[in-house]
Amino acid sequence: MPQKLIYALALSLLTFLFTACAFAQEQPKPIADNGNNKETKNATRQIDLKNYFEGFNGTAIFYNPAEEKYTVYNKELSEKQSSPCSTFKIFSTYVGILTDSIDPQNSLRRWNGTTYWMDEWNRDIDLENAVKYSCVWYFRRVVNDIGPEAMQKYIDKYNYGNKDISDWNGTINTNETNPDLIGFWIESSLKISPKEQTQVLYKIFTDLKQTDNHAVENEMKRVFLVYEDKEKNLKIYGKTGFGRVNGENTDAWFVGMYELGGKENYFAIRLDDPKKPESTSAKAKGIALNIIKEKAADLF
Repeated sequence: MPQKLIYALALSLLTFLFTACAFAQEQPKPIADNGNNKETKNATRQIDLKNYFEGFNGTAIFYNPAEEKYTVYNKELSEKQSSPCSTFKIFSTYVGILTDSIDPQNSLRRWNGTTYWMDEWNRDIDLENAVKYSCVWYFRRVVNDIGPEAMQKYIDKYNYGNKDISDWNGTINTNETNPDLIGFWIESSLKISPKEQTQVLYKIFTDLKQTDNHAVENEMKRVFLVYEDKEKNLKIYGKTGFGRVNGENTDAWFVGMYELGGKENYFAIRLDDPKKPESTSAKAKGIALNIIKEKAADLF
């Protein structure tokens, strides 16, 4: 074999071996499984809470942010969007304070003299009592002060349901004609699922903690506190919501958050049983409180 050919073959072989070795050194090493790579994010655990619902068609969902885990009864219904109704008062209170549409130190709004169907609304009213008595005209004014542009910005930021506030004045709702008592959040364009409710609430309180906005956080907790058991170190915060369409109770809500020994769990209970007149927000709230009082620790 000619010497030049031998030299060329040897050079080609050395080049191949060098390239192969370099390629092998560049390959990423496999990540060792140290037990921290489990797919636990947003895991869902189903739980039987049928006895608490006493024959009503409904759902209960809880979100534990520490473990990024849902605990849910009636998963399919927990993902169904519907009108938030007065549960939206939590969101509008939060946005109202951030935009200075609500001043927690001077939250009184003057009654315009209209006689409304609920006697507690027929007077001047402040934020605490507007939440307590679910005063629609109060929050209609708050929402108007916030305005469509700012409201849409916050709706988008917190990914609030279908994010549709197009029916700003609430004219889709044919159950009420008084403009003081209707809006996009009351059997109108805005829709949200129970699961989405828990995420919105979690994002709100997470943002408040991350920005050290303790004054707003404390005010939110003050006005939405509905139950406290000091012996168990349990506090429940929440808001009801109720809506009717064509004479039927289409939406009955209670949503919020509870604290137990320093841990937080976000929840939403919704009844979807329009043929039953007893399917009300008061019923949803009662179911929620019974579940949490008896099973608070088990729902984390």
